[in-house]
Amino acid sequence: MIPASAVSLGVLAGGRGERVGGRDKAWLRRDGDYLLDGLLAQLGEPRFGGRLASVRTTDERWGARGFTCVADLRPGQPGPLAGIEALAAACATPWLLVLPVDTFGLPVGLFGRLAAIATLRGAWLRDGGGLQPLVGLWPAPALHEAARAALEAGEFAVHRALAPLHPACLDLAPHCLGNANLPGAYDPGP
Repeated sequence: MIPASAVSLGVLAGGRGERVGGRDKAWLRRDGDYLLDGLLAQLGEPRFGGRLASVRTTDERWGARGFTCVADLRPGQPGPLAGIEALAAACATPWLLVLPVDTFGLPVGLFGRLAAIATLRGAWLRDGGGLQPLVGLWPAPALHEAARAALEAGEFAVHRALAPLHPACLDLAPHCLGNANLPGAYDPGP
């Protein structure tokens, strides 16, 4: 099994936030907690070898939580695949656990479950709604190369970009992850 010390946590938080009025999703609140803090609480206690965040704007609160912020390598090319490329390029550990900041309903022990099934080509997740390609444990160099090659070929769909890695799949069905990307999925107010 892959030890947490060989893994960096990579949080995707660089979106434009169009569905949330342009606000930074990491600092929206759900049930009183920032989305980032809720995500970290769901992960439990793994002591990852690093913490990275793909962000649109730097905020001191990231540093206070032990994160290094990275920007997309391709300005003007939005989308989560560009964030994944940036995270993988900045990753100093052999493995990268990628999670969107607005995800909730993660199963207990997600990292351990992914680490237990990951092949040398990684592992991603399927829930009751289908494949969730933004949640995965990846060998960082292979992830970087797959994201880079896809973006250079004009491919922006994460599932198509990463499918050639042939990752193992953690099936959580019928459980479904949640996504706090629309008003009503997070607390109102600043």
